[in-house]
Amino acid sequence: MRKINKANWLLFLCGAAVFLLLGAIARISPQLCSAAFEKDLIPVFISLLIAASVVYFVAVGSFRKNRACSLLLIVLFGLGFRVLFLFSTPILENDYHRYFWDGAVVANGMNPYEYSPEEVAEGGGDEKLKELKRLYGDTLEKVNHPHVKTIYPPVAELFFAMSYKISSMSATAWRILLMVFDLITLGLLFASLKKLDIPRQYSIIYWWNPLLVKEIFNSLHMDVLAFPFVVGAILLFLYGSKGFWALALSFAVGVKLWPALLFGMFLKPLKEKRQTLLQIFIFATAVLIMFLPMVVFKLDSTSGIVAYGKSWQNNSPFFAAILSGWEFVLEAFDIHPGHAQAHSRVGLIAIFLVWKFYVAFASGSLGLHRKALLIVGGAFLLIPAQFPWYYTWLLPFLCIAPSPGFLALTALLPLYYLQYYFPLHPGEGGIFADAVIWIEFAPVWILLAWEWWRFRASKKAPFSHTDISTG
Repeated sequence: MRKINKANWLLFLCGAAVFLLLGAIARISPQLCSAAFEKDLIPVFISLLIAASVVYFVAVGSFRKNRACSLLLIVLFGLGFRVLFLFSTPILENDYHRYFWDGAVVANGMNPYEYSPEEVAEGGGDEKLKELKRLYGDTLEKVNHPHVKTIYPPVAELFFAMSYKISSMSATAWRILLMVFDLITLGLLFASLKKLDIPRQYSIIYWWNPLLVKEIFNSLHMDVLAFPFVVGAILLFLYGSKGFWALALSFAVGVKLWPALLFGMFLKPLKEKRQTLLQIFIFATAVLIMFLPMVVFKLDSTSGIVAYGKSWQNNSPFFAAILSGWEFVLEAFDIHPGHAQAHSRVGLIAIFLVWKFYVAFASGSLGLHRKALLIVGGAFLLIPAQFPWYYTWLLPFLCIAPSPGFLALTALLPLYYLQYYFPLHPGEGGIFADAVIWIEFAPVWILLAWEWWRFRASKKAPFSHTDISTG
């Protein structure tokens, strides 16, 4: 009994400390809005978020040594972290203006892929769009990258419209919708942990993660909308669903494109050729139907998905190194270095496809959650834009397949916000691109290499020493 009391007491202290640190962030949030922020508060905000992450590591580490922690404490504190940000000001982020505008467009029966916000602001579109411009011109003016049509898939657009119907242009309504999906994710994680005979307390890895709480419930990023569909798809597969898992995964792709990377890992366990073809048909048909509103209009340079694929780059040291190296090679052969951007992206896609094939089909008996972690984690580390909210994609899988390397990103990615503190020099990355991004990611690559070395040394499957189960 003494050990149980001690474990819960430590958990309570950690929860209280994280609550106070996140509360301090919520309190200073009005002074850190993207439109006008107090520069000197940025290091304070980053320090508070890193401190919360360190306490979070203590809580996770103590639980793994003593599993007699109260699930009720974990759930209640996690809810408290989220409630703290219900009425906060989004810190240094403004993507939500695009969500609100798109939601208004869809809710009023129009296609969000037809006109960019800039075209609407300049008088484009029919009378309905002009009326929305008159009503919500302030939101329209705040949409970032206004020359680009929306990048968000159709299912996400329906959720934007749902928020608009609840309360137009309301951050609180949007946060409540996000919390509903977040709670569904937690429930599905409980079910997944139970199915794999793992203590439900491992959900603390997801539920208490300070970076997730900040990026979703303060900054209002929409990534959590995809989690129930992804976690649900794996759970349905584990329960032997014949076709519903493929349908669930297709809905996840309709929210955010990255879940499409996971489809291949489901196919190897399928023993019957007929069954495999059926799942491919269900998934492909559902995705095609969902994406019809996007493909009806020409995917040109103003389309968000095209612009993102061709030129988006931020906070990615690996891509920056490859790009610089390839520019040097092209110049040596008297080829214009401008081609390096496209060449580097193609090269990264090739590297990722090799890695994905290895994990999905040739990596032995890894469970689905660990395969998903390695596939999505590999994509995150390779893509040219490594935003902190993209990291949240890994957290549902980390509950079942913890990895010190990937968990370390919780405390390192807050450094991303230093790009708003250090001035960027014209034509150069400045101190952020030259130093900060390497501080963010170098420790992660070192930790992941150490994990890999330990697997190889023990002659076990990659990352197996941190596996809780094979699920």
